[in-house]
Amino acid sequence: MQRNFINKIDIQNFKCFKNLEVNDVKRINLVGGKNNIGKTAFLEACYLLSNSFNIFKSDSNYTTNTGSPLNRDWFHFEIIKLLISLKQNRDNNNFLLEWLLEEFELNDIESFEITINNKFRLTLDNDILIPWHFGTEAWGNWGSFNIFKFRENKYYNKIYKKNHKPQLDNYTFSSICNVENIKDMIDELKLNEKYSLLNQYLKDIFQIEQVDIIKNKIMLKQNGTFKNLNEFGDGIKHFINILVIMFSHKNTTIYLDEIENGIHFENLDKLWEIILKISKEQNIQVFATTHSKECINSYYKISKQTQEDDISFINLSKNKKDEIVAIVLDSDMFHSEIEQNHEVRAW
Repeated sequence: MQRNFINKIDIQNFKCFKNLEVNDVKRINLVGGKNNIGKTAFLEACYLLSNSFNIFKSDSNYTTNTGSPLNRDWFHFEIIKLLISLKQNRDNNNFLLEWLLEEFELNDIESFEITINNKFRLTLDNDILIPWHFGTEAWGNWGSFNIFKFRENKYYNKIYKKNHKPQLDNYTFSSICNVENIKDMIDELKLNEKYSLLNQYLKDIFQIEQVDIIKNKIMLKQNGTFKNLNEFGDGIKHFINILVIMFSHKNTTIYLDEIENGIHFENLDKLWEIILKISKEQNIQVFATTHSKECINSYYKISKQTQEDDISFINLSKNKKDEIVAIVLDSDMFHSEIEQNHEVRAW
């Protein structure tokens, strides 16, 4: 497990979780459980915490022993951007309307405490968010801030432009097919060899010869003719979204909510083959959610065929106290459960 990956997370009072501890996380992690059990909320907690920690570590003055004299305003607003991006993923069109009308607020987030790898913690106490790095002396350098007053931060104008969506520049969380994000990432891929690999996968799987941005629209070339992405089914859109995200990131963690959404079951094996392969090449940790039996069986099949052991299946369920708990199955346990025809989606 790479040092920059999540291997343990503790969640207290975050959304539907009262006290959740998840250990032995792997490079590829599929999260299952009943509908509305908190699979998306779990990904959101991981996303918020791991990206906040990575932002903190990206500062040139960061050291693990003595603390770091960070630019507080910058660091605080980077966390604000993560909170905004989660709202954008959750609310989609409602978010955009509120943002354009300048009515958007971070007003539905209650107090919580989340900790990653026993090393970095975020605590929201009423309206005040407090970052904390374990084992350093100068923790006070990181300060605290009121998340509801984000417009007062001097970096707000870096993301705000009247009548435009916010410029958040973090695309590692995907619960919807965001066309604007895909366009940005494709433009970046065209600057390196990953663009040709993307087109090769699309040709092999969907007989699509090329994806490109033409007149500010995503266009797919099929049988020598370009067509708007919107003329294709949701499954192709979602598949392209995942491919672009995988190719666009390196040495980080990505989050794929409802990974099978719209994708035909016959293409699930190919999807998992790609995820297992590219995640190794790009050094990516993956968290994905599903409630699909076909998706879980495909995950089992491909991980077994490729002898990939750096995987887990994380089942979220409720105990007798009606609290959400996590059961983490490593590759051997997961394979054994599937081979015995045990139901792993909802224990």
